[in-house]
Amino acid sequence: MIVINNAKTIGACVCAAILSCTSDQACAKASEKILSKSNKEELTTFERGMLERSVLDANQGFKGTVVDKNTGEKLTGVLIVPDGNMKAAALTDANGNFNLRTSNAKTIRVSCVGYVTKNIAINDQENGVEKNGDNLIIALDEDYFKINEVVVTGQGAEISKRRLSSNITTVNAADLEKVKVGRIDQMLQDALPNVQVNITTGQPGSTSMIKSRGLSSAFINSTPVIYVDGVRVDNNNSVSSLNNYTGTSLNSLNGQTATYSSISDIPMENIDHIEYVTGGAATTLYGSDAANGVIQIFTKKGSNNKISFYAGAELGADVASSQFYHFKRTKELLHQTGFQQKYRFGFDGGTDKYGYSFGASMSENTGTLIHDGNKNRKYDMRFGSHVKFNRMLEYQNSFGFVVEDYNRRRNGNEGLYTGLWFTEGAACTNFKYVNQNGVGQNYGADIDALDDYTFEKMKEFVSKAEALQNNKESIKRFQTSQSLEFKPIRDLTLKATLGVDYRVSSNKLITTNEFLIHIQNKPEGTSNAGSISNFDRKYFGLTADINGQYKLRYKEWLSAITTAGFQFFSTSDHQSVYNGSNVHDGAQIIAGAGTITANEWLSYLYNYGAFVQENIGICDRYYIDLGLRSDYNTAFGDNVGWQYYPKVGLSYVMSEEPFMKSLTQSGILNNLRFMANYGVAGSYPPAFEYQRTVDLGSYNGQQAAYFGKYGNPDLAPEKKHSYEVGLNSTLFNNVLNIGITYYYALTKDALFYVPSLPSSGQASNYLANVGKIENKGVELALGVQVLNTKDWKLRVNASLNTNKNKVLDIGTAVPFAIGGFSSRTIQTVVAKGKPVGFLRGSKAELNADGTLKDVLTLQDLGSTLPTKYGNFSINGNWRKLSFIISGDWQTGAYVHSFDRQFRFAKGLKDPAIPDKALEGTTQAKEWLNFTNFFVEKADFLKIRNIGVSYDWDFKKYIKTLTIGFNVYNPFAITTSSVDPEATISGTRSQGAVAVGGLNYSSYSTPRSYIGSVTVSF
Repeated sequence: MIVINNAKTIGACVCAAILSCTSDQACAKASEKILSKSNKEELTTFERGMLERSVLDANQGFKGTVVDKNTGEKLTGVLIVPDGNMKAAALTDANGNFNLRTSNAKTIRVSCVGYVTKNIAINDQENGVEKNGDNLIIALDEDYFKINEVVVTGQGAEISKRRLSSNITTVNAADLEKVKVGRIDQMLQDALPNVQVNITTGQPGSTSMIKSRGLSSAFINSTPVIYVDGVRVDNNNSVSSLNNYTGTSLNSLNGQTATYSSISDIPMENIDHIEYVTGGAATTLYGSDAANGVIQIFTKKGSNNKISFYAGAELGADVASSQFYHFKRTKELLHQTGFQQKYRFGFDGGTDKYGYSFGASMSENTGTLIHDGNKNRKYDMRFGSHVKFNRMLEYQNSFGFVVEDYNRRRNGNEGLYTGLWFTEGAACTNFKYVNQNGVGQNYGADIDALDDYTFEKMKEFVSKAEALQNNKESIKRFQTSQSLEFKPIRDLTLKATLGVDYRVSSNKLITTNEFLIHIQNKPEGTSNAGSISNFDRKYFGLTADINGQYKLRYKEWLSAITTAGFQFFSTSDHQSVYNGSNVHDGAQIIAGAGTITANEWLSYLYNYGAFVQENIGICDRYYIDLGLRSDYNTAFGDNVGWQYYPKVGLSYVMSEEPFMKSLTQSGILNNLRFMANYGVAGSYPPAFEYQRTVDLGSYNGQQAAYFGKYGNPDLAPEKKHSYEVGLNSTLFNNVLNIGITYYYALTKDALFYVPSLPSSGQASNYLANVGKIENKGVELALGVQVLNTKDWKLRVNASLNTNKNKVLDIGTAVPFAIGGFSSRTIQTVVAKGKPVGFLRGSKAELNADGTLKDVLTLQDLGSTLPTKYGNFSINGNWRKLSFIISGDWQTGAYVHSFDRQFRFAKGLKDPAIPDKALEGTTQAKEWLNFTNFFVEKADFLKIRNIGVSYDWDFKKYIKTLTIGFNVYNPFAITTSSVDPEATISGTRSQGAVAVGGLNYSSYSTPRSYIGSVTVSF
């Protein structure tokens, strides 16, 4: 018996067997009914019998095999129709084989969802057919339009793309395998055409900035909400509330240090595919949680084939890029060649009743900083399975677990000593050494100009300063999803999902007396200045989801899919710090410290939501998409009840109109679909902000009460109202794919801190829904199949996205900073009429002769948000040899280099500032007046990945052997002297918006050379 459990690949086949179509046109219409079924639908006894007849009863005619033209993979569930005779149709088995029951067929129609349908003559070798003895070999091209692909994210349950009024991007496992990186955001960097992903520092576990369609909030981080198998997971991509807390003034870091991201340790093994939905109408059904979009990861649950195994190894070297270093000697002082290794193992199998899949890996990277300063070790595993109890009931599960540990060196604004501040920021002038005459003196600012003796002394100083640092992070993370699907009747599907995400992270920073003495912060003999700082964070997320979907079809012209459900999620975030000062060297815990301080923070909330969606299809080409979500969140104010999020959309598959038949048959136009929609999505405020509180503290050994939060009983979620219109088309026999979308998004009730009444005697400001933020632009995605022959395949994909961001209203709030430092230096600021997070600082105006004319303070120095951005990829194959080149780019943004400005303050000349501008004064006195000269255009084009691989196929014992080689971050072209991405994100509080734009002693992502070998058997 042939077992089929993927509706994406059997839709056309099932409709032929079940509905007894007598023509291709009838089959196409009926396919929609079947294609919109769930991925794991079990066929009825009658349906299964018809399929078995179409394949197993064949005892005459001719045989064949259907394969993927690019990969050679044998395709299961492909429909073969000879001479339009549906009664003689056949279906390929698990090995891609078919057997037709007619021996005199002249033409066959070959169709499979996800691939281009072909009408070909039996002996038409130029159209993807060749003979191997008596066996036909038919090669199908991948359908990049994928109009019938089934998706889930943003829809409540499975539904075909053709019925949707918005785009959903899918990244499959084969594409993910081409990228040999260890974190989800880096893996998606060039895979999502309408999303910009920036890794803000090369240190392990650091935050990223993920933006799509600009910034819709000036308060809430732009990171999309992330689901794994229907379970919401921790996506904190900013500083934590208590991180960097020391109980002293040293904790005032303004967010300008590398911080830890919860995204970086999401389990990465055993992923089947990833779906991304842009925030707006497409995410309305996620309610108050999805204004920034949704990323959903789907994991493997097994197959219906006999068990198969794979094993792999990756070995590589990491090299720090010196492209953005001002001094040639910086790399010699701070960096080493890093070594990385990774080993993987997994298996997959099952029957028609159950399936299972497991993947695990362990990896280690010594990092590119001397003394293994950024060493990273990670263990990653995931298991998934499914069981079909009977025709109506199926159970699925997934379990993921990660253990990760890494070191981190001082960076950014951590003060005292940091490697890049010491070198690139010329802070070495703050430190002394003993010269050849035995006299102490300060290092010079220009480290490239130092004599050999002085440079050797500097190398010794830096080496020991790096070796004495001890900052370690440890993470343990567990995820699970449990779902039960019940089908009491064929057209009704009920599904329940329950899952958790539990993440525990511990950070320990040990600062020894020896380190403080060495960096000349404490005098020789100091023994009471050592400290140990501990930061623990425990996150627990619970998701429960119940939904139902009913499909109705009336004759051949009307179809309707009704989906409704209820969702609950809760989050608990418990943070604690416990620090010891006056600690003796060698201590690893705070026991015995002279002074112990501690603090604790707890935040939790609950969200309840219900939704209903109706998708109506007319003649299988006109679709109306309606939906409504209602939400209640415990972060809402007392006067705020359930919030409502509506959506309405249209989808029109124009290429299936009868009057378009001549164009489609000629191949000039293959597919053409128009879309338009309006929808609302939200972002809930932080927990407890609506409450008026009294804080307790200590005063003279007694408890003292003082005013806490001002509170706001009317505090509600931000609401993003989105409008979009666009089209998708495939042209010239599937050679050209094009997608164009115009969008307009208006965030109403944007959250800002506004001043309270001074007469209240309470907190000076409170959070309120008073703002409006506008985003508008165009998204363009192109794909060109340059070559598509028997031996050669070459495809080019590229995207262009534009964005114009503007704050329309800030209520009674005054312009305020969301990142940076003091107003005298430079900040990223929110103000009416400006983009979110523009750079503000002092601006020096010069006369024509170069002399200083005036200094203006608090000036707009440029936007941190790009006005244009995109990515690109080139994928090619020559027989079994594959290669890929991918990258991304941006224009229109600006970045400030604090290291450049520090060098100027230390007396090094800067070519942008003429000597005449400093007549009568010094650089040390005026350095903050020339901030505008250190703001640069942040345009860049970066190649992220160059990879090549070769596959060998074997018949016994080993199935395939793949050997590959990848180079990551090989080169970049930038208009700035610093890395425009290495901006440490700059959030000032947990969950706050990040705009970047400030380059301050931040390490860039290194260049990696990785060789890999994978064996499947």
